[in-house]
Amino acid sequence: MKFMQPFRNYIKPIIALLMIQPVFAETSYNYNLSRPAYTGAQGTTVAAVVVHQPGLSEIAESPNEVRKTTAAKARAQTAVVKDKSEVGSPEVFIQKGRICLNFSKRLTDKKMKGPFLIRRSQGRLGDYQTIAKVTQPKFVDQVLLGSPYDYYYEIQTVKGELVARLSLELQLFGENTFVYSPTDNKARVGNEVNQLHEKMFGKEFSPNRYALLFKSGDYKEAGLLKIPFYVQIAGLGKVPYDVAISNIHTPPHLADGNGTCTFWRAAENLSVIGPESYEEEQTFKWAVSQAAPLRRIYSTRVVRNQWANGWVSGGYTADCYFEAAAGSKNQQQWYTRNSFLNKGRGKFEEIKYNYCFQGVDFGSSVDKNSYQNNWATGGNVTVIPTTPVIREKPFVFFDKDGRYKVFRPALKHNHTGVSYTRDNMGAGDIIDVEKDFYVVKPGDTAAEMNRQLGNGKHLLITPGMYELSEPLHVSKANTIILGLGLATLIPGSANPQTAIDVDDVAGVTVASLMFDAHYSSHSLIQVGQEKSGIRHDSNPTLLADLFLRIGGFRADKVHVDQSVIINSNDVIGDHFWIWRADHGVKGSVGWDINTTRNGLVVNGDYMTMYALFNEHFQEYQTYWTGNYGRTYFFQCESPYDAPNQAAYRSEHGTRDGYAAYKVADAVQQHEAYAFGIYDVLVNPIRIESSVEVPVKPGVRLKHICNNSLSNGPNRGYGYVINQVGKSTYNTWRDNRTYVVEFP
Repeated sequence: MKFMQPFRNYIKPIIALLMIQPVFAETSYNYNLSRPAYTGAQGTTVAAVVVHQPGLSEIAESPNEVRKTTAAKARAQTAVVKDKSEVGSPEVFIQKGRICLNFSKRLTDKKMKGPFLIRRSQGRLGDYQTIAKVTQPKFVDQVLLGSPYDYYYEIQTVKGELVARLSLELQLFGENTFVYSPTDNKARVGNEVNQLHEKMFGKEFSPNRYALLFKSGDYKEAGLLKIPFYVQIAGLGKVPYDVAISNIHTPPHLADGNGTCTFWRAAENLSVIGPESYEEEQTFKWAVSQAAPLRRIYSTRVVRNQWANGWVSGGYTADCYFEAAAGSKNQQQWYTRNSFLNKGRGKFEEIKYNYCFQGVDFGSSVDKNSYQNNWATGGNVTVIPTTPVIREKPFVFFDKDGRYKVFRPALKHNHTGVSYTRDNMGAGDIIDVEKDFYVVKPGDTAAEMNRQLGNGKHLLITPGMYELSEPLHVSKANTIILGLGLATLIPGSANPQTAIDVDDVAGVTVASLMFDAHYSSHSLIQVGQEKSGIRHDSNPTLLADLFLRIGGFRADKVHVDQSVIINSNDVIGDHFWIWRADHGVKGSVGWDINTTRNGLVVNGDYMTMYALFNEHFQEYQTYWTGNYGRTYFFQCESPYDAPNQAAYRSEHGTRDGYAAYKVADAVQQHEAYAFGIYDVLVNPIRIESSVEVPVKPGVRLKHICNNSLSNGPNRGYGYVINQVGKSTYNTWRDNRTYVVEFP
């Protein structure tokens, strides 16, 4: 939405003996391990990230004082990382239980010469101390405490020139993933996050992507953290209670608190801890619109989904536990699933169009009468007691054994409330990142990703934009493709097919990704090659937090035939924003510029869709031919830019406009709940009905509304559903019309 609205620590490391070895042994040393070993970090070399340049400070070594108490523990921790010989020649690797550095690559294009100072910190923003001076670009750190992933190294010349910053974490996740530790200086943490906000503020079509990941610990002293475009903030604990921060805000870049373009960011798996206050600056102010999920969050602060008195067009909350009130006043719509609202909406109120609560538990003080289906009396609240089938989105965490892992939550049926307790992450599978995932970083090719998928690896895609010369082909059951920092997949100019092509196999997960159409292609993601009779109900595919964009980013014509195509059965969709751009960089948006027929096409049976946001497509925005489909919550706007009625007619030119949600005539069973469909038409256009479905006993719809956001006469929907419920055409702006139940 845009123009049609009111213009949308520090803990000092123990000083340990460090022996300088200028040349590494050529042969590797293999340990006989009784538990899974670390593998060396994958991918290409990352550039140094310069956060600060502390003054030089030499420290005296005490060779005998620390060796006895630390050596055994250090070697036990570091021995679990596989040898250099197993992973090629990275810049940071483990050999003989020690962290080895080789920064010779960093000197190729620089005139820097030794000697070099080796400065070390536990945590990337900790206190760096000089621990050695070397004449060659190699170093071995022999005595460590804790996990090898805790250590960061700055390499400097004796003049203080920074040569490189190296760590296993930087090598594993890349330079756009900032991992914070409880040993980091909290003021620096806050400064870095908020400097990133300043850099990205208002950059709605930036190519940059970032992930801010917090290891278990207390970060409240970092203060208020502001989260801008294309940034994911997430805890690395097993449960949200493991990571505590003080507060989060999402300032809008539009004037007057207008958050209708506050898109593309995410927060998950952490706690927001502070006083319970309605004073706006004290609230956890997640004032967002589409593509900005809150997942697995615990908050003691009031959660406010609005900035000042501005407009907002959100939003999505799932698996959250809110001690204080959560809500807004001017949010157009909001979907809340499987959460605990201890004080409900509190002093907030829902005054706009469409609010859905599904599988939500409430605290004992909440007036349950205010959380009833009230559309029959002119209200706007839909309450669905349970979630029929769901698997929560996987997430990355840092385990107590010092290894990075991904948790894939178990499938649940008829689920209510959150999926975890204070000390239990819930049922599910734990998968080792370095053992079972290929970690994708900018520069990796589609061919390499496909080779890894073919070898049975999952993909963890780090922040960046990835132009794919061929589709990523998922052929193995239970494969996970998980993004960090809104990683973005682009079908390349040589790839007219799609970004991800999933075979008709069970249990695949694709989550936390953007898809961007820079070149023309048939689709952006497809699940199943064609409709089949194979059921996957015991192990369904999950598509979660997928945000797809056609136009807006690149000034050129682009065509996508159908953005998301679902041919397999039993697929679960959990939060999509499929967006044909209504605004963007000059030359990227127009009726004949960013062209696409449909947002979501469902040919498979038994698909369950939660929180579908799907907007501005040129034919049916959602087109459903499969049986036994279910959609819980739908938000949609008409295309703004249809030039005239003749250019925008369906049914071979016999019907005005295209329905936003079309169920094919042959469908026998379909359910739909809590729809908000809005006309936003620049030119005089009539759309016959916002929803078109066959009239059959198995087709049931409940709580479907339209609202007019158009300016001027002769614009809008003729009817809400089929020819039932006179709607917004030729009435007035902000006219909400609705059907309580159909038939």
